[in-house]
Amino acid sequence: MTEPQDAANTSADEIVVDEPPLPPRTRRPADMLSLLIVSGVLTGLVAMSIIAERTMTAITEDLADLNTRVPGSIVGIVDFAANLAGVVIPIVLVAVLMIRGRVRTTVELLIAGVAASVAAALVSEWLTGPAPQRLHDSLVPFVDGVEGTPVPAYSALLVAVVTVVSQLDVKRLRQVALFAIAGTYAVELLQGDATVGGLLIATSIGIAAGLLVRIVGGQPSLAPSGQKIAATLEAAGYQLKALRADPSGEYRRLTAETPDARYSVLVLDRNHEGAGTIARAVDRLRTREEVLPRQTVTLRDAIDRIALQSFAVARAGARTPGLRTILRIDGDSAALVYDYVHGTALSDLTADQVTDDMLVDLWQQLGDLRRGHVAHRRLSGRTILADDDGRIWLLSPSGGELAATDVAMRTDLAQALTATSIVAGADRVVDTALEVLGPDVVRSAIPLLQPIALTPGTRQQVKGHREVLIRLRDRLVDRLGAPAEPLRLQRIRPLSLLTGVGTVVAVYLVGTQLSDVSFTELWDRTDWRWLILAVGLMFANYLTMALGLLGFVPERVPFWRVVGAQVAIGFLRLMAPTTVGNVAMNIRLLTKSGVAAPLAAASVAANQVAQVAVTFPLLAVLAVVSGYNTLPGLPSSSTLIVVLGLLLAASVVAITPPVRSRLRTLWSDFAERGLPRLLDVLSDPRKLAMAVGGILGQSASLILCFYACLLAVGETVNLAGLAVVQLVGNTLGTAVPTPGGLGAVEAALTAGVSTLGVTTSAAVTAVLVFRIVSFWLPILPGWVLWTQMRRRGLL
Repeated sequence: MTEPQDAANTSADEIVVDEPPLPPRTRRPADMLSLLIVSGVLTGLVAMSIIAERTMTAITEDLADLNTRVPGSIVGIVDFAANLAGVVIPIVLVAVLMIRGRVRTTVELLIAGVAASVAAALVSEWLTGPAPQRLHDSLVPFVDGVEGTPVPAYSALLVAVVTVVSQLDVKRLRQVALFAIAGTYAVELLQGDATVGGLLIATSIGIAAGLLVRIVGGQPSLAPSGQKIAATLEAAGYQLKALRADPSGEYRRLTAETPDARYSVLVLDRNHEGAGTIARAVDRLRTREEVLPRQTVTLRDAIDRIALQSFAVARAGARTPGLRTILRIDGDSAALVYDYVHGTALSDLTADQVTDDMLVDLWQQLGDLRRGHVAHRRLSGRTILADDDGRIWLLSPSGGELAATDVAMRTDLAQALTATSIVAGADRVVDTALEVLGPDVVRSAIPLLQPIALTPGTRQQVKGHREVLIRLRDRLVDRLGAPAEPLRLQRIRPLSLLTGVGTVVAVYLVGTQLSDVSFTELWDRTDWRWLILAVGLMFANYLTMALGLLGFVPERVPFWRVVGAQVAIGFLRLMAPTTVGNVAMNIRLLTKSGVAAPLAAASVAANQVAQVAVTFPLLAVLAVVSGYNTLPGLPSSSTLIVVLGLLLAASVVAITPPVRSRLRTLWSDFAERGLPRLLDVLSDPRKLAMAVGGILGQSASLILCFYACLLAVGETVNLAGLAVVQLVGNTLGTAVPTPGGLGAVEAALTAGVSTLGVTTSAAVTAVLVFRIVSFWLPILPGWVLWTQMRRRGLL
């Protein structure tokens, strides 16, 4: 750092400060991070209360037993003082805030307190009522044989109040409030009036309520004004004439003008503490390697990292603005003063303005960083700057690392190759990079030329230039020969996560739905010859489903691949309503098989519409033939409300401008590309026969499968009447927004079969057997096919 200049004679009030007004309030990322942590702690407490019930109860009993060893006078004094402070503190806080003119903060404090106390009261009501027995035993205290309050509402209120004012200048009042909370907790535990788990839940509720109010309403901004920054710079010896806003970059930057030079001032404050931490944590879980910039949580960490990286990048030989000094502004912000570099960001240049000399300069600097084992991590069109003399500068080296890993340095090169190719084109970029860095170094970056390895800004640019990565890889392959295999950066893929969640859901649903089934009685009552036939008919259902879909696809798609996908849908029904799962899976299947996306969507949509167009007339015909006029098993009013609510929500979402624009684009693609091809299919008698035959065969196989299940339990009914019952139940399964129509289908089929003259017990058994064959049995083979086809890139 350089020595400060002579003390200034100019008053800070005389300095020109040109900066837009700062917002008076702001939402701090650290509050969202804290809320997530508190939510996790609260979930963990509930889990511990269920799993470790005896441990939680034993801790509470041991603390209550300690009361016999503590002098009663001490407990009484603490109880009196804590209660007095707890009553007085909220009143004094409101008075102090009103005197200071903080009306909005006062309202927020009251809202947080009321919300916390109401939430605690509702949780207490639930714990003493319909809560699971283990939670009741762990969290509900017993005082003289009478149930106490599990979650103290006033304690939650005090915690919420302290959380709201934790960033304000009321230190003494906060200390008294914390004493009141701690004292009340100690007395309640010693006297057995509360449990450890209950008090921890009250604390979590209070903190969560306070944080929610802070997140929704924001907090008074801690960002220093321009005049305060100017005064700090003046006190440090900088003879300022003007201080002007610099909108470049993600942080707040100002340009300081002095009689001798200009300086770039980076301002950090506590408003942005924790920014990017959640995204960084998700990235660490999602990726195997660290490819994105590191994030800091506290202001102190941010200052240290930025300073260290600035010195390391400069020492390695790269050109970056020199860090002059770091100044503290009050206790909540800091200013980092850099040499000013006048230039233009790479993303603002045109291809003609980016010369080969500039590219060579960039690759030489990256080579210097590589030899010094320093990673920049933020290379993009905004952090690569060309000055007025055509020299390249690397800005914002705040997210990198020293003694960097090989992947980190390769990622830097991949980011720079992509950012420069967007502006200058892949040919010149690759040629100059190979000339400076050599083929081995450049080849090492090829596996990292994928969106997940790019900075967020570059990733957004690539979305608008999708051909950039393709052209860049093709050019590298042309110059270097065989391409390197892409490096697998993803630790957890979305589809892998979906598979894991589905497996857990499957185990849970199987356990809960089949836990009360007497399989011994079911075994004795079932004729397994009919059951084997039912399984065969269920397999035939998958064959006809495949035929029905292929009848609407003009392209050639392997038949058995489509059959495998239909079986895999049996597994996916656990995670999504039937219709949603079918549509999404089949569109993905067709696009992976080489069918254009608009045509794939059109084919699947036509298949769904055709199923409705065939099923309802078939249902009407069967009802007339069988004389069956009873409508069984309508969904409950709550289910209908949920369905209507989902439809209303979908309608509201559909009218929002972004979604409306996306739907308009999809319809345009469908009308221009998919619809004409689809009309060609419908004009082909062979394809049309395949489609209609597949849909009819799908309904017939399910009806016969259900009939075979009835025969397996020794019951016979009118086949046409049973067909009506089954079609109604299957329709409910596709309409009710639950996985596989669980609940609604069983109720509809049981009620319908009972109206055909079958006893209720026999109807329940037959429906259970049918659901085992049609819903539960395909889960395992569906999971196997889902994982295998996904691994082979077929889904």
